[in-house]
Amino acid sequence: MSDSPISRTYVLINPRPKHFEQIQELCKRVYPFSKPWSLEQLESHRACFPDGQLIVVEEETEKVVGLAFSLIVMWNDYSSQDNWKDFTSGGFFHNHNPNKGKTLYGAEVMVDPELRGQGIGKMLYQGRKQIVEKYGLKRIRAGARLRGYGKFQDKLEPDAYVKQVVEKKIYDPTLSFQLNQGFEVIDVAPNYLFNDPESLGYAAVIEWLNPNTASQKDIDKQQHRIKNFLEDEKLVLEFLPRELRRLVRKATLTLGQIIRESEGDKFFRRVEYYREQLKKTRKTKSKERLIQLLAELKKESKADRQKLAHAFSLQLELVNICEAAYRTWRLRQKPITQGVKSKLSLTYVLTAHPTEARSKLNVEILNKLEKLFIDAIHGNFLFNDDELSSKMRMIWLHPLSKINTPTVLDEAEYMYSLIFSPDLFDFILSDKPSYDLKLRTWVGGDKDGHPYVNKDVMKECLNRSRTYILEIVQEKIELVLSDLNKLKDSGKIKKSEVDGLKSLIIGLKKLQTITTGDGTKLKTWTMKYHSTLKGAGKLVKRHSQILLINRLLIMFPAFVFPIELREDAGLIKDGLKDNSSAIRGMLSELSKAAGALDITSYARGLVISHCESAEDIENACNLVYQVTKRKTLPVIPLFETNNALVNAKKILRNWLKERKNQDLAIRQWGGRFETMLGYSDSSKQTGVLPSRYLIAKAMVEIEKVIKSTGIKPIFFHGSGGSVARGGGSLKEQIAWWPNSAIDNPKFTVQGEMIQRQFATKEILNSQCIHMANESRRRKLRSVQLDQSKELENFVSLVQTEYTKLVENGPLLTKLLEATPYRYLDKLKIGSRPSKRPGKVVSLSALRAIPWVLCWTQSRALLPTWWGVGAAWKALSVEERKKIVDLFSTSPFLSSFVKALGFSLAKVELEIWELYFAKNADDQLFKDLKKEYLGAIKFVLEVSQQKTLIWHRPWLEESIKLRSSNIHILNLLQIIAINDADETLLKETIVGIACGMLTTG
Repeated sequence: MSDSPISRTYVLINPRPKHFEQIQELCKRVYPFSKPWSLEQLESHRACFPDGQLIVVEEETEKVVGLAFSLIVMWNDYSSQDNWKDFTSGGFFHNHNPNKGKTLYGAEVMVDPELRGQGIGKMLYQGRKQIVEKYGLKRIRAGARLRGYGKFQDKLEPDAYVKQVVEKKIYDPTLSFQLNQGFEVIDVAPNYLFNDPESLGYAAVIEWLNPNTASQKDIDKQQHRIKNFLEDEKLVLEFLPRELRRLVRKATLTLGQIIRESEGDKFFRRVEYYREQLKKTRKTKSKERLIQLLAELKKESKADRQKLAHAFSLQLELVNICEAAYRTWRLRQKPITQGVKSKLSLTYVLTAHPTEARSKLNVEILNKLEKLFIDAIHGNFLFNDDELSSKMRMIWLHPLSKINTPTVLDEAEYMYSLIFSPDLFDFILSDKPSYDLKLRTWVGGDKDGHPYVNKDVMKECLNRSRTYILEIVQEKIELVLSDLNKLKDSGKIKKSEVDGLKSLIIGLKKLQTITTGDGTKLKTWTMKYHSTLKGAGKLVKRHSQILLINRLLIMFPAFVFPIELREDAGLIKDGLKDNSSAIRGMLSELSKAAGALDITSYARGLVISHCESAEDIENACNLVYQVTKRKTLPVIPLFETNNALVNAKKILRNWLKERKNQDLAIRQWGGRFETMLGYSDSSKQTGVLPSRYLIAKAMVEIEKVIKSTGIKPIFFHGSGGSVARGGGSLKEQIAWWPNSAIDNPKFTVQGEMIQRQFATKEILNSQCIHMANESRRRKLRSVQLDQSKELENFVSLVQTEYTKLVENGPLLTKLLEATPYRYLDKLKIGSRPSKRPGKVVSLSALRAIPWVLCWTQSRALLPTWWGVGAAWKALSVEERKKIVDLFSTSPFLSSFVKALGFSLAKVELEIWELYFAKNADDQLFKDLKKEYLGAIKFVLEVSQQKTLIWHRPWLEESIKLRSSNIHILNLLQIIAINDADETLLKETIVGIACGMLTTG
């Protein structure tokens, strides 16, 4: 036989171990820049799927001249954007799934470079098709490495390159061959391979359908994918982690299966239809497309509209759960650096949970789903499908929104159910190297403008937290007793230890209800506890559960979740003379309960809302002493209006000039004086930028006044989750604070953020450590507020533009009418009334949380950006240049620009325009769009970047993905408003809040 290649005979076989070394040599010849398949991987292929592994050998010499490795997968478990390692389980094929999978995934094809053109590749592909036939599979899919793209990278984007290959204008050695084998291109994946100089990591996602098993539906789906790719309607993801995408995909698919199971195939197809239509808006959206979808939704039955809202709301909530699970997993993988030289004292004050308004049952189910996702990501994405489906069925059958208006007690119960969950609460109690965490709550103590808070409600909230804490203490003592019981035969356990612990449990029963002298009973129990420990051995003294109880006694000495009181300055003044005033009754009740304990064991302070003068502070101090006969309860002025922030320095100076007041702070309040800064009302009144600037200046002045008396200033930040309420990235929030604000930071954590920040101990710990690390870094540097005349002028111009808008009654009414505003008083979004009495639309009539909710729900986020564009345009070229220069050196300016970019990325003016309906005004929307584009121009020009969230590109992708699924909820909300359908409206409000990651 001649040695010429043309006369050789090739045979297609399954590889055996004797071929492994030759396979490795072939890999080195084909991919000299990559590691060959390892012997362990090759053996794993044979063990997982021997029929799926093919090699071509020269018949006479048995030389391996080509190979094709494959496995069977469930395609829906993956995204076409996933990389090679995802599809092949790191090259080991452990994800081979012949029981459920219908797709043969081509993991590898290669032919000896010296023998190409001899039909070896065709043999391998024909072999793969035979595998598909044998196993009754529907398709072959693979990633076609774009071997020729490296030469075109400066001329064409990857998608454009692939399209030209498909059109045969460019020849690609790999893809062109595969197209000739009957494959179609359905997508392009970045980062498919790493360290590949020819493809630069890009691959075309290709598909071949089995003509014997593919249905017409499969064919239609393929044509749809091809069309989407050719028309460039698919959003290509580069930054979102693949682990997160896999979690979201699994959650979405499982939800879809439950919807189909519960509601039938017809309804499920409608959900899928809308989902596909919404995907098209990710790249290009138009008002016409949205109007068409709105018209189709109007034709749906009322029942189906409700189910559609539920479906898309749940999908968005599941995304949030997946993100929390992914973040928890990442934090477990990557420990955060902790500074241990000194501890940060960090205080969180938890507020109510008003606007997302989920039902308690759904919160419980979502928490369980989150744990399932965490377990799955730790277990290489092996899901407990039965439990996952069971939880999904429950959540599908129950509305997300509350059915009844929540009471203050409901809000307290919700909060306690999160904080007192065993794993999280044990972590809260544990000793942390970087920080000491202190917790308070306003729920039950925030009387300011709340008609349903009084001494009885306050006491009931405290009693409910008492119930949780007593159960926790008893369980911990019982765990110690259980360990002692296991050692009872050792002869080393004293009976007195056991009896003492049992006696402590009996003593807890006397503390179940808070009554007059409660603190005295608690002190007696605590003394008995310490006495019992004193006579016990080290097994008891140093038992982990006893150490946690010791910490609990420090953090919660009254066995309650401590509250902070808040009342309006005017009503505090009235309380000095009116014995029936609510705040007076609350202080009296606390004083009676405290007994031998200090009142601060139950309440940590009294916040003076709308504090406008030194007299307001004096009145609060007098009321506390008049009612309680004690001076230890700190009084905290809240500066929340424009006028109060401007005059904060004068107010404090006037109060602190009295020596008795300085002595009060030094001797009774621990040498500290606390002031609270209100973000929500100030930004509502003046706009976000002017509000932040005013607060920044006030902090500098307050710090100087308080420090001049030798007292330590403490800043209490009344910020919410949204940018308009002072929220946003922690780094951006605190970037411009003076050092004293970082020393002992104190925040409110508003309702929707409690579930996110306290979702898992890893997430909470990460947030706290970031704060501790920033505090440590601040000790090495100082932050000064840049008060340049250009920045001052810019802020002033923004405030002028914003004020013109909100003080224009008819215009403000028109804008708010294009939101859920008129339904706020009917929606069950919180125990506090959403609007103050009165028919006239005004800033003073709307509370801060519902104010932000209106703009968030309609996707406008107007207060965050209105006035910025016009102000930027009004500046001279030289002024703009100086502000651009200031961006790189000013923490305040850079913080605002980043937060603004985040808000602008979430704005959808085309959606908001549809809310106006009969009140549509073309000129108004031209003005709105002009200002919106002007704000975008400001962010891009000042940052000198090309995108709004350049510093967190994954977040920009996340917003784009979320946005399309929120659109349908907005359209349904418009229908709900027009039809006065309150049930549908409530579901859409929760869903939009979930999607926007911001409520009020």
